[in-house]
Amino acid sequence: MGFNKIIISVFKHSFENHCLILLIEAYNSSISKKIYTADWMENDFTEMLDQYITDNKKRIKWRINNTTEKHLHDKSHIEKGFADKEKRIDMRMSQIKFQNEYHFYIEAKRLKEHDYALKKRYIDTGIDNYINSIYPKGILVGYLQEGDVDNTIQGINDILNQYNRASECLCRKEHVIHDEYFESVHPNFGIIQHFVLNYTA
Repeated sequence: MGFNKIIISVFKHSFENHCLILLIEAYNSSISKKIYTADWMENDFTEMLDQYITDNKKRIKWRINNTTEKHLHDKSHIEKGFADKEKRIDMRMSQIKFQNEYHFYIEAKRLKEHDYALKKRYIDTGIDNYINSIYPKGILVGYLQEGDVDNTIQGINDILNQYNRASECLCRKEHVIHDEYFESVHPNFGIIQHFVLNYTA
């Protein structure tokens, strides 16, 4: 690997780490101020977190841009009405450096321990949208609204087992930025990082 590629790799790692710090600090702010309610929808949580990220002075220091409901342009289907049909990812952070633009993608899903449909949707339109390249590679965030974190994750794993995908089950891992962190490994794709944001309190 050339020297320039090493520098870019180090920068990319630092950029992604900064994005995670902004996300988790936004979550911590939302917990301390507790303006959310139990009946909030997915986009409500995302917009709240995005506002805390926008207001974080570290974002300006690190020169990171953030946006929600980012359209994922498919240049092969440019026709009338194409924009309304495009897929959207919940959040994107970006930064320009070394004459390149770098992106950090976040897809979020609501979760409840006793809601089978939400856990199934987490797999079908979260995990699988990454695996099938519908979304660019990024992280998954679960907004837990009811129940226990580990029991909810076990419920997701039970569904993966029903799909004969036991090797793809989510496993709890240590993370320096956030305690409720899991990883899953998928054939021909690699690791997906999962961050559970607990809004049950």
